[in-house]
Amino acid sequence: MNITWLTTTKPTFQTEWLALPPKEAHQILEKIAYLTKDPRPDGNLKKQLTKIDRRLHRLESGNYRIIYTFEEPYISLLALRRRREDTYNEEFTVEYLGGLDANMQAEQLLVSADEQRGTPATSAATHSYPEPITKELLLNLLIPAEYHARLLNTHTGEELLDCPGVPEEYLLKVHTHMFEKPLIQVFQEKDYLLPEVNDLLRYKNGELLDFLLKLSPEQEKYASWNLSAKGPTLLKGGPGTGKSTIALYRVRSLMQALRKQGKQQPRILFTTYTNALVNSSQQLLEQLLGVDSEQIEVLTVDKLVTTLVEQAANKNASRKTPISTQELDELLLRALKEVSLGGNPAQQRGQRQALERMGFDYLQQEILRIIIAGQLASVDEYLAAPRSGRRMPLNALQRRAVWSVYETLQALLERDGKTTWEQQRARAERLVATGQSDLYYDAVVVDEAQDLDPSALRLLVQLCRTPGRLFITADANQSIYGSHFNWSRIHDELQFRGRTAILQANYRSTQEIGEAAQAYLAQEVLDAEPIERHYTYHGPLPVVRKVYNEQDEAQLLASFLTAAAHLYRLPISACAILCPTEKTGRSLVTALARYEIEATFMPGQQLKLTQPGVKILTLNSSKGLEFPIVAIAGMHKSGKYTQKPTYATREEQAEALAIERRLLFVGMTRAMRALLVALPARSSSPLVTGFDRQHWNMEET
Repeated sequence: MNITWLTTTKPTFQTEWLALPPKEAHQILEKIAYLTKDPRPDGNLKKQLTKIDRRLHRLESGNYRIIYTFEEPYISLLALRRRREDTYNEEFTVEYLGGLDANMQAEQLLVSADEQRGTPATSAATHSYPEPITKELLLNLLIPAEYHARLLNTHTGEELLDCPGVPEEYLLKVHTHMFEKPLIQVFQEKDYLLPEVNDLLRYKNGELLDFLLKLSPEQEKYASWNLSAKGPTLLKGGPGTGKSTIALYRVRSLMQALRKQGKQQPRILFTTYTNALVNSSQQLLEQLLGVDSEQIEVLTVDKLVTTLVEQAANKNASRKTPISTQELDELLLRALKEVSLGGNPAQQRGQRQALERMGFDYLQQEILRIIIAGQLASVDEYLAAPRSGRRMPLNALQRRAVWSVYETLQALLERDGKTTWEQQRARAERLVATGQSDLYYDAVVVDEAQDLDPSALRLLVQLCRTPGRLFITADANQSIYGSHFNWSRIHDELQFRGRTAILQANYRSTQEIGEAAQAYLAQEVLDAEPIERHYTYHGPLPVVRKVYNEQDEAQLLASFLTAAAHLYRLPISACAILCPTEKTGRSLVTALARYEIEATFMPGQQLKLTQPGVKILTLNSSKGLEFPIVAIAGMHKSGKYTQKPTYATREEQAEALAIERRLLFVGMTRAMRALLVALPARSSSPLVTGFDRQHWNMEET
């Protein structure tokens, strides 16, 4: 039986391909076209490297050898290796292939606390370029001319990776060309689809900016699963399982299904979590769908909400301004002072005492999440509401007190012409539900739904013409705003019986990082359904160290980030620091500058992942992102990480701690290869517990 072979490429192969001179490139392109007809060994041009690794094969092409693997129906192009005199008529050696049997797990990022508190780690030896950098090489690698002068001025691998002002992707291209990457590292790179062999020429000519990620068999299954279902589909999975990638491919499957049903111009909505992910998702959909991507709208839910509310405001000249966090705090404090409580004097005293015992933050979230986001229209509805995920029980008297504060706050908001985001979402949902908006979609794909409030989820259900074309991805254990909720209580259409799947393989983090993060999360999981997790990558244990002050922390960060970047042959721009607040993040920029480490703090609305240097962002802003090297720092400046929390009840404390622990879990799982957690040395907070030597590289005591 004839096999239709599909081709994928590793990033290393892509870079080595770009660097080729035109003559060699055309020769190799012809050989790749020949290879795609049948990759199996023929004893001559195509040969299995049995003495090294039975997966490896090579194809001769002039002065080069194409290293590849194949597993029906895919051929994976790993690397191009120049022929050497000492291997011309002999089998490959391990050294020639780039250290295939290197033990990447043996090296530790930092050996002792003393070394980490010292000066930043540096490489003992400098690796000089095997050949000079030329302008021709930089042009071949498609590196913009604005960076040429800086790159031409480097002479070693260390100078290259530390070259200031040059984006990470360009530094890595030059480094990959100059220093052959060990094949053990190439094996661990992701595979990207090569639709047509001639697309390599388009890529080399700059006409094709990137390739699409190849799905695993598990991921591929769920991209087209249940397309003809009568109700919505839910895909669950932990960090790094590829939910967002599958969601993108789901768009293509939905497009194809709608076209088959005669819908020539289908309209599809894709919602994702952050503005940064909107941009990257839009670019990937353009590659995946070509001109059909014009039929797809990629938005955050709040952007969609803003559009709907503003359209309605333009019609009736009614417009309210979203309130800031500080303004909301001030209004709620005023509402607490001005509230008029019902009942007899004894009942009023009881309600006042209930409010005084309830923490301010807890009260605010009760109003925003349960009452407003739940669209509760009366005190009777609130008295009957289930309050899923709220651990502090409230009796009828306490609920009446909360409702009175809510009504007072609502009056203050109306007076000032302000609105909360929860009110905006609820209003947008009502506009669609009551037919005041004509905005509808033939299909809706919702990525990372666990942090959407009930109003937002209802809105998305209403916008989808057919329930069966609603696709949702979620991971309750990454919920950092809301709490666990019952889908069917939000909307009758959110019934997933027989249409729920769970992803098991982690394609982002090493097993060591993934298991350490899971161990830290421990009892605070919201979705306790047992999952047998699988990991693709392995590496050293993540590091946890205690710091006493800002200088101590800056020394630790400088040492760790430099050591990790050198270990993984990455520029410093591959590193990210996640911290509790914007203020802490900006102070870290100044602290790292003393160690000549370029860093930039990026607010949530201004993420620029191509920015040179270390990226510093808040833990909340890191949702949905990933970085090769991650440090979590700045906790010694935050009371919630240094002090034992003081709440009116144990239930309040438990709920607040669970949310904060999940937030740290999200931060940990942004790391792909290396992770550091810098804990405050003097702390009574439960959040700094849960680290053990089985999963973490801990300081000797």
